[in-house]
Amino acid sequence: MAPASPGERLRAYLDGLPSAAKALLANEFERARLRGEDLPGGEMVLAALRSSMRDTPEFEPGTEPPLRVEPAPRSDQAARLLFRPLEPFLIDDRLEAKTRARIMRASVAAIWTWVERDLKPAETRVFEAAVAAASAANDTEAVNYHCAKFLSIMIPAIEAKLSSTEAGEPTRKRLAAHLGDERVLDDATDIVRILPDIGALAYLPAKLPPLIKNLADDGLDNARALLDPIAVKRPSLLPFALALVQSRLAHRHQLVRLAVAAAESDDPTKIAANPYRHAVELVLADAELAVLGTAAALKANRPQNVGGLVKDFHDAARALRTDMNLSGDGPWQRRMAKLRGTLARLLSAEIEGVPGQIRRHLRGRHRDDMHVEQVTEDVVGEIETRLDLLTVCRNSASEIALNEITVRVFTEIQGYLDPRLTQLLESIRSAPETDRALKISQIEAGIRFSARIFGASYAQLLQKAAEVAIQSARNAGR
Repeated sequence: MAPASPGERLRAYLDGLPSAAKALLANEFERARLRGEDLPGGEMVLAALRSSMRDTPEFEPGTEPPLRVEPAPRSDQAARLLFRPLEPFLIDDRLEAKTRARIMRASVAAIWTWVERDLKPAETRVFEAAVAAASAANDTEAVNYHCAKFLSIMIPAIEAKLSSTEAGEPTRKRLAAHLGDERVLDDATDIVRILPDIGALAYLPAKLPPLIKNLADDGLDNARALLDPIAVKRPSLLPFALALVQSRLAHRHQLVRLAVAAAESDDPTKIAANPYRHAVELVLADAELAVLGTAAALKANRPQNVGGLVKDFHDAARALRTDMNLSGDGPWQRRMAKLRGTLARLLSAEIEGVPGQIRRHLRGRHRDDMHVEQVTEDVVGEIETRLDLLTVCRNSASEIALNEITVRVFTEIQGYLDPRLTQLLESIRSAPETDRALKISQIEAGIRFSARIFGASYAQLLQKAAEVAIQSARNAGR
């Protein structure tokens, strides 16, 4: 007899389920499909469920009546599809000052709630139902049609409310309080500007290379050829076009070169008067996002996530300093100085304690001192992470105002590690059995720290010396 096919085995399994369980399972599959979730084999399972339920009596002894498959509750599917074109411009954090083409995700959620609750509740329900039906039928063209149609209703409604805030500051503050944050109003301005006209930038990604390794020479000229017509004819869209170009750059900070080239000057005053000034604003926004990300990572005790952020800040700061003349005083210079100071304070607090942390775990055990425990892998990994961060800070010190502290901390660790490891290697040979495991763990930890401070070659020499010393200690203990 031929083995049963997967479909037959599935049908046999489903036939064995109670009616209530089959109805509940079908209900969940229907809801997942209407939410737009792609469940592997979902259509096959749903078809088998429906077939099995048709063949099942309405009531079975000892079971509840089959559950009716109800319509899916309202979800965020319609909002996700409507605002999907905004994805290249969305950020998770709140910048201190509004940057064009940088929209908070929280603002999108707040604006959608505002629209469906206050501005166009009836139209929103119709739109959600239409999108759910089109999505269930996998009709992409219909989804796009309904999104475009709803935009023609939503955008004028938002614009009317934004225009009302021009009547005076009290009106603006009331609306901002209603939305929860004044930044939502600023982001709403961006949204009503870009969403109806996103098609005007549709050609841009196709004409850009997937990755621009160096925005210079021909690459810079090609970018200007694409962007200059937008700067002249549709200047309100230029920040968004610049953001799309930045997303293709291997080094995002190089976007500032477009501003310098367009202004034909490195003078911040001349650049600020040029439409391409938004390139500088976007690079400054990247620098601020790096600072915000650093603060969040340190607060969550995840220093391993900080190194890349510090490097991002360093690259942005160096690009602004070398491609532009930021020697004077101005809003960009003041903003950069404030960010640099904030980052320096965050990192100083993190790296200043590393020498003490190393001493605490490599110190010797004194008489009657039973509180020194073996150095665990978790402790070693934590200190290695902070040493890696120290190295990143040391390499980036010139741009984050940490020259003095990184030199001091690095020198302090060097001055402690080398003699302390020498002491441990000498003492392990005569160490009593009760201390030997502790000292071995300290030696192994110290060697790993040395690899970060002195380099891998020196650590390898220490490793060989340690192996000899530890073996001698074990032989002596026999």
